[in-house]
Order: sequence, then structure tokens, then C-alpha cells
Amino acid sequence: MDSAAAKPVHRSWIVLAAKSIVVLQALAIVYMLTSVWVAAAVAGAFVVVVTAVKALSRAGKQVDQIFEEELGRQ
Repeated sequence: MDSAAAKPVHRSWIVLAAKSIVVLQALAIVYMLTSVWVAAAVAGAFVVVVTAVKALSRAGKQVDQIFEEELGRQ
């Protein structure tokens, strides 16, 4: 018996809200333990890392698609 796992088409707002809360709490902890400048630097670094991961993931999917198209023709 084959069972296919259901893939969500989009992210639930609950998941997005939960991730936002975790990030904001982590930044609040950094702010409480250090200063506003360190918290801002950590937030900036987090944004850079998230942006880079998304860009690399998108590029990887494009490369996979190109390889699939090229290998499928031969």
C-alpha cells in the first residue's frame, strides 16, 4: 500500500508567527545581556543569513531544473 505524504502548498501563518516569536525572544535576550548595538548587529547578521540561505536554495532548485532538462533531452 502506497501512502503519499501531503505537502503544504504554503506556510501556515501559525508557523510564521511562531518563528517570529522565537527570533524576537532571542533578540530580546541578546539585548538584555549586552546592548542595543549588539542586538542590532545580531539582527542584521540574522537577516543576511536568512537571505543567503533563501538565495542559495532558489539557485539550487534552478540548477536541479536545468540538469533535469538537459539530461532529459539526451
